[in-house]
Amino acid sequence: MKATIRLLVAALLAVTSLPVLATDHQPASKGKDLCLLSYENCPERKDDILELIAKLKREIARGTDVYTPAELRILEQKLEEYQFLLDVLLHHNSR
Repeated sequence: MKATIRLLVAALLAVTSLPVLATDHQPASKGKDLCLLSYENCPERKDDILELIAKLKREIARGTDVYTPAELRILEQKLEEYQFLLDVLLHHNSR
């Protein structure tokens, strides 16, 4: 079980640390959370998983007024991954 969780965490970190390769990339506009999109380095303080999920939901709710469709897909994918990881940590870590 611990190996599975480690694998999930490693996979999540690998996916979220890759640079964004969006085909309809626009220059960073004011109001985007570039840290969530992995366009630039994030501050030293890292959010916990619950804070990240809340941030992702807030940013996704802002929609196409702020983000391109490709960027929204990236944020939605990250949200799904963090929600899955949280579920695994909360419900499958009983040992």
